[in-house]
Amino acid sequence: MKKVFPLLLLMLVAGYASVSAYGQCCGPVNHPKDRIKATKTVTGTFKGFEVGDYIHAVITKKNGQEVSFFLPQTESVQYFLVTHKGEELTLTYHVVSSWIEEAGGMQTIERLATVKSATETNAAWWKKQRAGSSLSKLRQKYDAMVEKATINQ
Repeated sequence: MKKVFPLLLLMLVAGYASVSAYGQCCGPVNHPKDRIKATKTVTGTFKGFEVGDYIHAVITKKNGQEVSFFLPQTESVQYFLVTHKGEELTLTYHVVSSWIEEAGGMQTIERLATVKSATETNAAWWKKQRAGSSLSKLRQKYDAMVEKATINQ
């Protein structure tokens, strides 16, 4: 074990040096900022999540058509959706010009901004959840529900 540790440390340092030399680590990346082009609203029920490079919420509109939205980088919308599955929801989304690394640059996407059930918004619901629990406990409670609601597993 004593002989292995210095070798592992050397490999770690060499790997860090090579990544840093190519500018792929540790420095600020200056991609263009998101630009909101439009704000729109749709009504429907939450069907589930599709996961690829990013997580998307799939919504079934009243006419049966399914639409898919990028999710914001916060758990609150995901958790709100799974706890209100099957209910009619009003979803506000932004049409955004956003940097998508995997797509090679700026892309126009539709990203959820807010979700409202008959009685509350995702923001008000999340505020209540956070007041009574830690983020780690909320993750323990809701992450299994998110996984169960994932369509393409």
